[in-house]
Amino acid sequence: MKAFAIALAIASLAATPTPGTPAWADTADVTEHLGEKIPLDLPFRDSSGAEVTLRPLFDGTHPVYLILAYYECPQLCSLVLDAAHDAMRKLASWGWRVGEQYRAVTISFDATENTDQAARKREKMHADWPFLVGDAPSIEALTQRLGFHFLRDPRTGAIAHAAVTFVLGPDGTISRYLYGIDVPPRDLKLALLEASEGKTGSFADKLLLRCFHYDPATHRYGLFIQRFMRIGAALIFFIAVALIASFARRRPV
Repeated sequence: MKAFAIALAIASLAATPTPGTPAWADTADVTEHLGEKIPLDLPFRDSSGAEVTLRPLFDGTHPVYLILAYYECPQLCSLVLDAAHDAMRKLASWGWRVGEQYRAVTISFDATENTDQAARKREKMHADWPFLVGDAPSIEALTQRLGFHFLRDPRTGAIAHAAVTFVLGPDGTISRYLYGIDVPPRDLKLALLEASEGKTGSFADKLLLRCFHYDPATHRYGLFIQRFMRIGAALIFFIAVALIASFARRRPV
């Protein structure tokens, strides 16, 4: 029995990926917690050193785009941040601006980072949204609720993590996960529209949302053909009615 237990322990150790290897990094995954609310009163510090919470970002009207990234990340976080920033700039060219149609926040998930690092990263990116740091309990509480799992290599200090950003509802409800180092601006806009439940955006924006739906298999928004055809048929019907009415008015008495 004792020999069996020893053998089982050895097998377990053998199955555990070595820190720093690709197999080890792959264990830093994401568990989606759609519909759950993140804790809004956790203490953080912004790039000026002021103590803040997340609650002021959530006003009951505007959705929030949350980017988790540690500021000294040598590669992946920079790619995620750059992709998010590019998508946000494209949205601004469409009339969707941070602070107007939606809010945004970047939070480091490395508890060893400080406000100076947050300030340097924010300045380097010319960002007009807050960059925050926090202690281990705050970061753990937030990342656990989001289902964002990361691992620190004990030898190098590097952190393995997934490439993902988050769209939250105006009350802090987790609405959508956007994966990858490419954030399509259309997907970000649709996710924000979806998260706001119609509280932000124009009539055209809301019509656009009805024509697309999120595909969990591809993690992308695609054209909802059936709904699109229904809208198209309705438009054709109203145009036909208008033309018939116009012809009827023009007929001589």
